[in-house]
Amino acid sequence: MKEEDRCFHYRGFLLMCDPTPAGRGFQANAVVIRRDGMSDAVLASSPSGVYFITEEAAVEYAMAWAVSWVDRNGVV
Repeated sequence: MKEEDRCFHYRGFLLMCDPTPAGRGFQANAVVIRRDGMSDAVLASSPSGVYFITEEAAVEYAMAWAVSWVDRNGVV
C-alpha cells in the first residue's frame, strides 16, 4: 500500500492511518480529523496496544477502525 493511500477523506473527515514499528511488528494507528474550513479538530485516535506482524495488516486495521468510527459517530 502506498503511503499516500493511508491518508484519505471519508464522509467529511480526514482519516490518517499509519503503522508504527513496535518490536518485531507494527502498531496500528488511526486519527480522525474534522475539516470544517476554519480549523482542524482531532476527534478520535485508535486504541493503543493493537499489534500486527506486517505493516500492511496494521494499516488495514487502522483504516477499518477509522471508517467504522466515522460511521458510528460522524455527523456531517
